[in-house]
Amino acid sequence: MADATDLHDDALWLGGSYDLAMELGDRDDSRLAAALDAVWRAAQVEDCVGVPGEAGNAVVESECTLDALLRHGRLAGRTVLPRGRPVVCGVRALRGARAAGNGRRAGVDWLVFFLPVGALDRAEPRSAAFPFRGGDSLLWRRPLDRWLSGIGAAVHQEVPYRLGLVGPDVAGLTTARALDGEPPAERWAGYLIPRDGELVYHQADR
Repeated sequence: MADATDLHDDALWLGGSYDLAMELGDRDDSRLAAALDAVWRAAQVEDCVGVPGEAGNAVVESECTLDALLRHGRLAGRTVLPRGRPVVCGVRALRGARAAGNGRRAGVDWLVFFLPVGALDRAEPRSAAFPFRGGDSLLWRRPLDRWLSGIGAAVHQEVPYRLGLVGPDVAGLTTARALDGEPPAERWAGYLIPRDGELVYHQADR
């Protein structure tokens, strides 16, 4: 099987990403740093490099810190998928604009743990046709989604957040406010929704 762990291989970074995207709440450096630390440990990520560009040929050695994440744009390392296949992975932050001091709320922080699609295609060949050809993609997506949702649950225990989304390029798909505590009736993505202090996972069904 082709190598899915070479952080310098540009091809691994192509094609979008398969995400665990977490809407943390209003912009807060301390919470974002804590969530970064929690997701790195929950996913058992090894190594850490900064990825300042769209490809992997410019990766630089880095500490796994919020300062490094904000400086480089993405941090990356290596993890192991549920079927035991190692793969590169990464983290990026999406941050709303700061409040202007006139009483407006601060922007919202998202933290996204992701598997680059180019790497996922090598580590999980069944993913290569998704979503363009037939076949039941849930056969391979559900174990992957459960693994990502487990990472999300572990992060939530340490850093409670508003919403988690699991699936391909799901960051920004919706917000906790838009959902108002209820997942869609038909779901192309998985949803992690806090309810009564617990995080409830609603798996994708399409």
